[in-house]
Amino acid sequence: MSKNVKTVLSIVAVILILGSTVGLILTIAADSGGGGEVKLEVQPIPREEIVTAAYKAYGDDQQNLWAAKTLIRNVGDVPVNDFRIDYKIEGYCDWTSAEVYPTILPGQTVRDYCWPNLDGARMKEITSKTPVELTVRYSYEGLAQPIQDQEKIYLLGRNDFVFTDLGEEDILTFTDAFDNYPMIAAFVTPNEDYVKSVANTMAGGLETGMNDDDVYTAFIRCFDGMRAMGVKYIQEPLSYWSERTAQYVQYPAETLSRASGTCLDLAICMAALMEAVGIKSYVALIPGHAIPVIELPNSGDMYAIESTFIDQEYALSHFPGETSPEVTASECINIAADEINAAMEEGSYILIDIRKSWQQGVMPIW
Repeated sequence: MSKNVKTVLSIVAVILILGSTVGLILTIAADSGGGGEVKLEVQPIPREEIVTAAYKAYGDDQQNLWAAKTLIRNVGDVPVNDFRIDYKIEGYCDWTSAEVYPTILPGQTVRDYCWPNLDGARMKEITSKTPVELTVRYSYEGLAQPIQDQEKIYLLGRNDFVFTDLGEEDILTFTDAFDNYPMIAAFVTPNEDYVKSVANTMAGGLETGMNDDDVYTAFIRCFDGMRAMGVKYIQEPLSYWSERTAQYVQYPAETLSRASGTCLDLAICMAALMEAVGIKSYVALIPGHAIPVIELPNSGDMYAIESTFIDQEYALSHFPGETSPEVTASECINIAADEINAAMEEGSYILIDIRKSWQQGVMPIW
């Protein structure tokens, strides 16, 4: 498939959702109680946007998906004792991530992080980009009362996805441009009722747990079954809700019910259908494209398929001569293999391990 016409994972000026903005630096001076004057610079730095589909991951302090960080610099000549800090997102998370720093020495800088336990029910209510206030509260020995600072942060709608939180100056590689890729696993929903029903129909009569031949057959049936359902490929419009590289991402049930999706939507849908019947699945990202991949349980062999060619009319009209008139699933497997091999040679390839992301807390919630 020629690169100039490959389906596009929209790379508009933005990605992930997690773009950090630098808050105001607040310099505090107070009597330390020990004869000297405490001087602190407190700089809250919230992420600009939070992907609500993956909201659980932001509460896991083992991940690098903090909702905000605060830099505390002791710019005075005396130690700061008993520094306490915590955070709140009004209406979505009560005071959280409380931390105590017994002593911050002169010249020392401390980095503190907010890992919010966001309210799942409230997250599910968010359908479009929503501004909220992040409150940072801190105190230390000798301060009469705690200080609060507020920063704006945005919660994205359930279908909104930003691919990176890095600034343009920090994006040096293909992986940098898509460094939020593990969150895509949050859109893979194998336990949704409609997805489960469709998957069971496609894989009926097959042993998809330990039989390589049956797993491969299920992959073919999934491709053919989505084509039989009339699923078409559509291109993603430019994102209008974010200044980063972003995309409106459908959940598998939406792709099946609407009978259409982008390359990423189709890859996510096929991954969900395969996972629904116990087949280990992945989503591969290459420049301008997303491709579904499965792993055979015994041999460990992996197969990808050009899922946009589910839309037979699109394949024949845009890529004449690359397949037979039937645009068979086997042909599409060969095409995907060529695409992935070319991307790997260029060093522009990401393989999203769906199950690994789930294990790390990036779990579907819809």
